[in-house]
Amino acid sequence: RAVTAALPLLRRATKVHVVTWQRHDEVGDDIADAPDIIGWLRSHAVSAVMHRFAEKPEDVGAGLLAQAQAFDADLLVMGCYGRSRAREWILGGATRTVLESMALPVLMAH
Repeated sequence: RAVTAALPLLRRATKVHVVTWQRHDEVGDDIADAPDIIGWLRSHAVSAVMHRFAEKPEDVGAGLLAQAQAFDADLLVMGCYGRSRAREWILGGATRTVLESMALPVLMAH
């Protein structure tokens, strides 16, 4: 949903980076879907580069912000997912981290 909302901006971008964390031996829906995003973007006139990291950071939000900084990004596009208040308080979350620490514009969609 976030990537669809960002398509007009992504089409104008000089570089688009897709970041995912997964080991090659992992199995699951997220991993099966990750490679398809590059083809989907290409079908919408967006050229993108996939960056697949093996070790998922303890704080995914901080990891996304670090990668955005490393790529000298002008915009971070991400999904926004909520949890119950108790679980969020205990575990934190990527959305929360990004909202609290963003140093660049962020387009989020739920």
